[in-house]
This record gives sequence, structure tokens and C-alpha cells, in this order.
Amino acid sequence: MNVEEWPPGSLLGLLGRRNKEALLALGMPINYQAHQRIVRQGESAQHTVLILAGLVKIVVDTERGKDVVIAVRGAGDLLGEMAALERRPRSAHVIACVPVQAKVIHSPDLVEFLERSPETCLALAKVLSERLRGSDRRGVDLIACPAPVRIARTLLEVTRRWGESPMTGRGLGIPLSQKDIASLAGTGLSSVEKAFRLLEEAGALDRLYRRVLVTDLSRLRRFGELSDEIPY
Repeated sequence: MNVEEWPPGSLLGLLGRRNKEALLALGMPINYQAHQRIVRQGESAQHTVLILAGLVKIVVDTERGKDVVIAVRGAGDLLGEMAALERRPRSAHVIACVPVQAKVIHSPDLVEFLERSPETCLALAKVLSERLRGSDRRGVDLIACPAPVRIARTLLEVTRRWGESPMTGRGLGIPLSQKDIASLAGTGLSSVEKAFRLLEEAGALDRLYRRVLVTDLSRLRRFGELSDEIPY
């Protein structure tokens, strides 16, 4: 990916050219296969992972033995930075949704880079702040919104940032299963299946194997009870 083309909300997307190139120069390149575990919950943090291409999901093992998908990350995002900075065990698994290209950066190298790059520190703070805002927003939605609305908003959030145009050029695809969407939206699989049927009938999406194809963002926004004046 060109140095200027990173998603605007990602760490690399927030950096100026000089610090962007300096961060990209750190670490060793590595490729991960689809469904491969990149980071394991509970392990010690020896490194961070900078995503160059692809999509990953952040998964937490609960005390009741249930896996919960809590977030999705993509190109330009840094993973494992909290454990590295705090010198604490990993708080979640990171699993590749599709083939992923990345850089593995040793934690001391990242810390040293941050100490001499105020711009990168500020950009990282902005990223973490936005993640906190998103977590707060989803917490409010969980209490205030019915499951179909949460599902539509989850689809909208993921698609607008990481959706990719398929070879047909029709719609935006996201490589997440219905189970993943249910977990992100804080609801059950049956609720997702019902909502997807309604969204298909409304012409807002198509269902493919392990992939959702959003065909009409405007209809999806209406299903999520979002007006054009309300960003999400």
C-alpha cells in the first residue's frame, strides 16, 4: 500500500509522511493465513503487530468458556500496544479473518520509537480515544437499542471502514460470519439471521459464505435508525 493511502482512522493514517515511513521501517515482515491466531490471550507481550493488509478480529475468552468478538481491525492498525506499554499479559486473541500482511515490532523498539516521536504518541492517543468512544457507544446501544438496530449499526461501522468491493463491483463485502456479527452486536445468532432476512428483503445486503455483501448503505442506515445528520 502506498505510504499516503492508509485508512484515515488508523494509526498510519494519522501520521505525517516522515513518522509513517519511520514506523514502517521498524520490525520484520510476516504473513498470516486466514483464521490463523496472531496473538494469544494471556501470553506475555514481547511484540506488537502492525497490520499492512487484511482484516483481523479481536476475540476474548470469557470465564464461562464463550468466545466473544469485541472488535475488528485492519490495515494501518497497531495491535498489542497496550500489553506492550503496560508490560502485562495479552487481554485478547487476535485472529486473521483473511490472509494478513504485517510487521512484527519488538516491544522495546516500539517504546523507544514512541519516546522520540511525539507525533506518533499523539496519534496513538487519538486511536485509543476513538476506540474508547466506540466502546461507550456500543454500550449505550446495547441498553437502548433493539437487536435489529444494533446489528445494522454494527454492519455499517465495519463496512464503512473495512468493506471491500468484490470483483463484480457490486456492494461492499466484509469477511465476517453471521456468528461474528452476532458477537459484535451483543446478540444471538437467531437475531442476526432474522435481521439479515429483513435486510435482504429490503435490498440492503446479500449473504455469502463467511462473508456479508452490503449493497445499499443508505437503506442500512435507515434500518439502524440513523439519519444523515447522525454519524456512526
